[in-house]
Order: sequence, then C-alpha cells, then structure tokens
Amino acid sequence: MNKSGWKYSKKRLVKHEFCAAIINPKKVVCICGKIIKLNRKWDEDYLNRHANGNGCKRKSGQQSIYCFFDSNKNDVISSEEEYDSDICDNMDNDDIITIDSNENDNNNSDDILSSEDEDQPNKEKSRKRIHCPGLRSQKIRYYIERTPAQVGDTRRIEIIGKELFPSLFTENFSRKKLNTAQKRKLNRQIYAEAEWKIDREGNCVRVKNCNGEYTNENLCIECKQIKSNIKLANRVRVKKPDEKNLKFTPNFYFENDKLKKYLKNADLLTIWNIIKNNNSSTNSNLWITIANKGLKGVFTNSETFKGLCSIMCQIADRKEKNMKTQNLKYSEEFTDFLIVLGTISPCALDLFRQNLAGRGIQSIRKLRANTNDTLTNPDLCFENVARFKRFLDKINYKGPIAAMSDNTKLKPSLRYSSQLGCVIGSTLSQEETKINIYNDIPKIIQSIKDKKEIANYVRVYILQIPLPKFPLVIIALIPNNGKDSAEAIANLYKKLILEIASQLNISILSIGSDGAASEFRAQSIIMNTRTTDKIEITDRLLNINFSCPVFFNVGPVIRVQDPKHAKKTALNLPSSVLFKNDVIKLDRQDDGAAYRSFCYHNLKHCLNNDIEIKEEYKRFFIYLFILGELVDSYLNREICPIERIRMCMTTFFFLKLWRYHIETMTRNYSDFMSIQQNFMAIQSFSIFNSLSESMVLLVKSHREYYSEFLLLPWMHGSEACEHIFGIARQIRTDFDFAELLQMIPKISHYSKSIRTNNLSVEKEKSVREGNIYVY
Repeated sequence: MNKSGWKYSKKRLVKHEFCAAIINPKKVVCICGKIIKLNRKWDEDYLNRHANGNGCKRKSGQQSIYCFFDSNKNDVISSEEEYDSDICDNMDNDDIITIDSNENDNNNSDDILSSEDEDQPNKEKSRKRIHCPGLRSQKIRYYIERTPAQVGDTRRIEIIGKELFPSLFTENFSRKKLNTAQKRKLNRQIYAEAEWKIDREGNCVRVKNCNGEYTNENLCIECKQIKSNIKLANRVRVKKPDEKNLKFTPNFYFENDKLKKYLKNADLLTIWNIIKNNNSSTNSNLWITIANKGLKGVFTNSETFKGLCSIMCQIADRKEKNMKTQNLKYSEEFTDFLIVLGTISPCALDLFRQNLAGRGIQSIRKLRANTNDTLTNPDLCFENVARFKRFLDKINYKGPIAAMSDNTKLKPSLRYSSQLGCVIGSTLSQEETKINIYNDIPKIIQSIKDKKEIANYVRVYILQIPLPKFPLVIIALIPNNGKDSAEAIANLYKKLILEIASQLNISILSIGSDGAASEFRAQSIIMNTRTTDKIEITDRLLNINFSCPVFFNVGPVIRVQDPKHAKKTALNLPSSVLFKNDVIKLDRQDDGAAYRSFCYHNLKHCLNNDIEIKEEYKRFFIYLFILGELVDSYLNREICPIERIRMCMTTFFFLKLWRYHIETMTRNYSDFMSIQQNFMAIQSFSIFNSLSESMVLLVKSHREYYSEFLLLPWMHGSEACEHIFGIARQIRTDFDFAELLQMIPKISHYSKSIRTNNLSVEKEKSVREGNIYVY
C-alpha cells in the first residue's frame, strides 16, 4: 500500500497489462483503444472488467496505436490532469464548472448541516473501510435541488476569468471568448478555490478532496470539518425560488447537466415531457423542433406544407450550386394550393411566392390553358357533353350520372367575344347577335337594348359522377332574364337526354334542381314523358303511385329536389319561429340556420325531464321530426337504403294525412279553415312529396340498373351548382356573363382541389354565411 493506505497507485496502473495510456487518475485508455472511466483514482477494477468482457477487441488481435509506443514509461501527466475532479470527468471539454458563490454571507451558525447518518449509533466497530456518506439531510437535499452549481465557496467566475486573462477581458467577461485550453485553465483555478462539491448522484455535499471512505466514524475527516463551514450553512439556508422565476436563470448553469445530453434522444425527450407534464419542447432550436415533430408524424396529413418544404429545399440546393431555380418539381397538393391562391387573389400569390416559394401567375395560366376545362361554346351542344364522355371513357366509368341546373344573378352587360364572333350577355341566340364586320357591333347592341333582351341571370347545367372526389363538368351556361318558362327549361333537358346523352350512351339517372316553380314543372314534364319502359311502384290501398320514364340508351331518369333547399323551405314556411336575423339582413339560403332548426338539440328542448314531449310543444316537435327525417334520409351517410325509404315514407304518409285532415275540416268549417291558410304552400307540399318519391325510385333504379355502384343520395340534387356559384362569388363578387366565361377554368381548378381534399377550406362556425358545401 502507498502512504495513504490505498493499494492502488499510478505506478501500479502504469504497469497494468491492459493500460495503454493514462489520461487522468480516473480515466485511462485500454490497449484496444477505448477510453475507460475508473470508479476510483488509479483503481483498475473497471479496466479489468472491460478487458475480460465482450466489448474489448484485444482478444480479436486488434490493438491500439498506443501499444506501439512506450507512452506509459515516459508520459508525464500534466498539471491539468493531476487535479482530481470527477466533476470534469462528466463534462465536455468545452464546458465550464458552475459554481455557487455568495459574497454576502452572515455569520449565523446552526445545526443545519447535521448529517442524517450521525443519529445512527454504531453497533459494531470495524476496521473495514466504508464509503463516506457525505453531508446529507432534508435541507441539503433542498439545496441540491435548488442550485444548478457543481462546486461552492469560490469567487465569481467573472473575477477569476479577468484575473487569469486580463488582456482578454478589459471590460466585461464573456465565456464565448475562451477557447478550449483557456476553459480548462479556468476550470483548474475554479476547482482549486472550491471548498465543497455537490454530489447529485449521492444526493449529498462533500468536501472537494473527500476520498470517499472512512473508518469507525460517520464521516471522513475532511467532510466532518466542512460541517462548521458558515458559508455552506448560509447557502443551504437560501430558499428555493418560485418556478416562474426559474426562466431568468442563465443557460450556462445547465450546460454541464447530464440530462441535456440524454434529452437529445427524441424518445427520452418525450418521456421527460410526460413526467414533467410539459407538452412544449425543451429544445430552443426551431429546426430541431420541426424535425422532431416531422419524425413523429405531426405533418403527415399536411401535404401542402410538405410540398412547400420540398420546394424550399430544392431552391436552397440549386442556390448552393449556383443553378437557376427553373423546372422545379412541384407536388400536386402544393400546386393546387397555389392555383386556388392565385384564383382568389393574384396579388396574394405574388406576395407568397416572393417571400416563400411557388409558381408564378404565368405558370399557373399555362396549366389552365393545357386543361380541357375551358368552355368554348356556352350553349348546350354536342361537343360540351362529348368532353364529359371522354372523361368517363378515360376512367372507364359506366355507372349513373347526375345532371343538375340552377339560376344565379348576373351583372347586366354586353360584350363582343372574339372567340365566339358575336355579342354575348343577351338572351338572344348566337346567330341573332353574330358580328360580320366591325360596324355591326353598335347595331346589334342597340337592337338588344330595344328588345330588352339584356340578360341579368344565367342558368348553369352540370354533369357529375355521383361519387366522392370526382370533378363536376359544366356543359352549358344559358343567359336569361329570370323568367324562363317550364317548357323552355324542359326542352333543354330533352335535348340533353334524347339527342345527346342517348347518342353518347351516357346514363343520366337524375335531374336535380332547388325546387323553383319553373324548374319543378320542367322536371314534371320530363317525368311525364311517354316511353316504352317505365319504373313503377303502385299501391292503390296506400294511394302510392311512383313512376319514372326509362329512355333508350340512357336508362331511368328521376327528378330530385335538393335536400338542403328543402330543409330551408321547411324553415321559411309561414308561422315558423321568427328571429332577428329573419328580418334584418335576411338570408333565406343560410344552411346553418336550417341545420340548427332541425338538429336533435332543438328537438331535445321539446322534452321534459321524463323524456316525454311537453304538451305545448307536441305539434312543433312533430313538424321538426317529420321534415327533419325526410331531409336526413338524403344527407345521413350512415344508414342503409331500406331505412332511408322508411324515413321518406313516414313523411309521405304524414303529409298526406295532414292534408286530408285539413281538406275535411275545410269542407265542414269552410268559414274558419282553408288549405291556403292552415296548410303549407302547394309548392312546398309538392317538393316534400317529390323527395319521398325520388328516394324510392333511386333505390329501385340502383337495384335494377346499377347494382354494382354505390347509391349516395346526397350527391344528387343541385348542391354542385351552388358550389360553382359560391366559388365564382369568391373570385369576383359581381360579374357579368363574359367574366363568368373567363372564370370557368379557375372555378374548375378550385373545385378539383377541394374535392380531392388536397386543401382545407372551411368556414368559421360563427360566420352566418349562405350555403355550406359538403363533399
């Protein structure tokens, strides 16, 4: 043994067969080249364990370069390595020891540093060496938890640093100015001045040169002497700061924390946040935070954001190589986002592109020009429908098609179209407004004004596959004055069905409308068309007589009223509940108001605590329930066809009985009751009955003609027309016929992007704004 009674020494470790080099008293290099940390000074136990284990490569014959030099004999450990500091063993070479300094110590001494182990009597005295427990108590544990320091009772780092490097710090001290060698020198001086060190693993305070062992005493001699240190007692006495003030602690106090190294692992960071009940990332680096979120799948469904990141990376790579940023690879989702943004506002697109990245407006215009969405002829013609047929053939679709039409307001205006060669914006045909020479333009315009044929409405005709995510195709835009007759509308439908669809073999299953009187009568004309084949459902006992024509090479054609418009019709009936918004800024097309009226929460208010209908609300409850069931049979996406039929027929029979009751009472009490005053409008009654009839016919037609295709009732109706008008109003709040023609490619791109779920376009629930579209 050496003079201190410790058998391990530097001389013994140097001669060890597995020791290639000594870094410091507690760190050596094995002959395999791996650095080994020792549990105690010069103790070779851990080195032996490593050499005899599977982690050492000496057995495979691979030796370190140290083995070819006699470094152990001539190597002299520098003063930097001589100072024994297990604190520095656990630090990076670039870190500085954190200290707990106090310049305003008072001289109050008490038993605050009494050790818990002193109260335990020694039952048996032995000369066996036992590990020194250090100073430990509840107050010392609070002290360790409170301070981030590693050593104590030294001067402030700023004072020591200025004293060691006066030429480097003429004014203020800064850690960033020190290199690695200077930081090591500063650490040596700090450790030399320190009186005690904080052992966080042992949860105690030890004297700096504690050898870790004692005999027959509770503490080693060095630790026992520090118990009377007044400065340590004062530091332990300081209260722990509030959590809200911890954010003011300088970051360098936590640089030597082992936890900082472990939390670089994303999984350990997640566990730490869960333990601390803190969902925010402890990493101050934005890019590392984004990377961690991305690896966890946070941006999996953010296709637009991923497309932006991809373009930003491509641009950065090309700039590093001094290449031009042309012919970049844009994702479909990000392209859709840019197209919609440019459609709504070219200025917003330009601002976005200049500050981030993206296609320019010229590039987007080229994309639109290369598509087939441009409507070259606004009339209902063979070429427009053939364009839709080519799309069906491309995807090999042979199922049912939904046709629909609707009217919207136009800004009255006349313009010459060089593409069509005529003046557009009137209700006259193209042949009547055709321009042969330039001087014909003012003559034709004056003739239109004289005849008062300037259009202030436009009717759109759309064909759509009644399945999700398929684009709609506009086949005609017919300007009118809002006074179209049922025969005129029916003639266009006949032209579509009998002349064009039958020739192209397009199976039009439904013709939808919003229930306007002229459109409803036009649908009735089509339904009453005589054909050789029909689908009929009759029951004389129940007074049921449903039928629809079956056209050659087309199939059954059924009229369908839009269910959302039907719900608003039920809401807007006379004697309904009146709100402030029903008078001021009235919007009869507010889907949200109709939804709120017929939702189950509203029905719930009609029930008492025993879940029974309140007597004063019975009639109101029945009205909401019956008509709500009718609309829900179309819009509900979680019920089977037979359940849809039950819901529709419940409404059908109720309305029949209700009308029969009113008619009977009118005959008996004609002075007090009438159909006009005590029943709903005839048009509303016809719409609701038509919805019941359409559902039954749709189910039967699918079973007999389209059994391989899904029946999605909410895809039939005129909602797609409202969708087109809504997009047009977003692009331009008020437009004329020529402007609407120019917007068709923009509207088509916008609609395709929304239907494919590449973009999230949702209105705020608090906004009371018109139609609510669901695709």
